[in-house]
Amino acid sequence: MPSAPHRIYPLDVLRGIAALSVVFWHWQHFFYVGGQPENFDVTRQPLFDALQLFYRHGSLAVELFFVISGFVFFWLFSQRIAQRKLSTSRFFMDRFSRLYPLHIATFLLVAGLQWAFIQSHPAWFVYQTNDSYHALLNVLLIPAWGFESGWSFNAPIWSVSVECLLYALFFLICLTGRFRYLLAAGLLAAGYALYPYNYKLGSGLLCFFAGGMALLIMQALGRFLTARTLCAISLILSALAWTFVVATEVRPTYFIMGIAFPVSVMFIASLSWLWPDLLKPWAVIGDLSYSSYLLHFPLQIVFALSVDRLGYTRDIFYSPWMLLLFMGVLIPLSLASHRWFEAPVQSALRTRFKTRSGKGRSAIG
Repeated sequence: MPSAPHRIYPLDVLRGIAALSVVFWHWQHFFYVGGQPENFDVTRQPLFDALQLFYRHGSLAVELFFVISGFVFFWLFSQRIAQRKLSTSRFFMDRFSRLYPLHIATFLLVAGLQWAFIQSHPAWFVYQTNDSYHALLNVLLIPAWGFESGWSFNAPIWSVSVECLLYALFFLICLTGRFRYLLAAGLLAAGYALYPYNYKLGSGLLCFFAGGMALLIMQALGRFLTARTLCAISLILSALAWTFVVATEVRPTYFIMGIAFPVSVMFIASLSWLWPDLLKPWAVIGDLSYSSYLLHFPLQIVFALSVDRLGYTRDIFYSPWMLLLFMGVLIPLSLASHRWFEAPVQSALRTRFKTRSGKGRSAIG
């Protein structure tokens, strides 16, 4: 089996598509009055026949995020952490610089927009628990760790909040060396058991470590299988898994999270082992994933406020033209956010960290 590629471009593309899937799932927000939809007909949503998979099941894209993250983190960092080649401070600073700046910016943006919304409406837009306590949870990036009493502010951040906890657990188990494999399986099982009681933490644990186990299985098989054979096997497993999902009347959520998504990610990743530059020109889709994920809700508030003040009913959001207009704003805005905010702020924070770390080592030396 050839060496792993530097970057798995098909997973970047998949991550971007998953982020946009969440936008379709959240299109129902436009029909909320307070914290519940009112007179909402899911089948009237724009271009429903073509997009119904996303309108009906787009929420599962978050679980797919977790699986992709687990797969990629075990691929990139597991061995380096176990061998003490990646420091604790560097690992967590890289995560902080990647996630926190856009989070805090969109949190403040949503807080301001919700204030504007409540001036002319009897309730907040969609998420109702916008008090000082939940503001603190959001600032600390822990609004989904079990301390919350409801959805608050830029609520899609819940999955990022859970990921931060997963990163800490991942780092800790990798420090145990070979025991990390057993511990990863144990955390996967813990997620399975926890899911019915706390689906945020349960789905995160289950999916993240299922993604990690998929990577470990792929690496183990790769020691005695060619890349082409491994790709074929993972394709067959993916096809069988999704055939079972489609044939089952009740959505088998556990199976999707723990089996179908991981083997699908394994297959998509195996394509890059065969063709390292596959979908490279489309990797930009992955670049917009974080921005589109965090910007779509504040943009929804802007659209809802604008429509209400212009005197239209929310039924206007059943129009395909409104969907095209919304996406026509969101996608360029997300790309601009990545290029002119996310990337430069991340680079500046990491450079500052390296500079301070270098000075610290010099002083010690």
